[in-house]
Amino acid sequence: MVHETRKANKRKIEIDISGQIQQINHDSAIGFRRDNGVESSVYLRSKTKKEIIKKYKGQVTNLIEKLHCILIYYCIKEHLNELSEIRICKDVNFRRVRNFLPLLFKEYDYLKNIKIKQRKGDEPKSKGHRVALKTYRRKKFADLIITKEMIENVLFDFKKK
Repeated sequence: MVHETRKANKRKIEIDISGQIQQINHDSAIGFRRDNGVESSVYLRSKTKKEIIKKYKGQVTNLIEKLHCILIYYCIKEHLNELSEIRICKDVNFRRVRNFLPLLFKEYDYLKNIKIKQRKGDEPKSKGHRVALKTYRRKKFADLIITKEMIENVLFDFKKK
């Protein structure tokens, strides 16, 4: 029984953010960690965030949630093998994130059988919290620094098939 639980946890990914997207004067970092030790993080500079928000505010609805999804996309896209569940901290409107995220992976239906859940407030800190925080504080190198071009490449992929 314990072995089955451990195996199920290896198939779960926990994502957390440090430096909220809507705080445009601060950088943002998103990180995740799996029980098998796999972890990754991405970093978004406040300068890039300001440029994107200034350029697209008013043109793109739910821009903050979409930026959040884009950071998650770049953070986890290489780590979807044998994944059964994605748990996301409640930092933005979760319903929108849950609906938008699959649209970025729609090409191959990558998230088809993967549950997207929100972490509850009474749970211990997410496994991704330390990864995101270390990246945000520049104690750990990000696996990827998100550029304006990277955001623009996927910003308009939020359309249904």
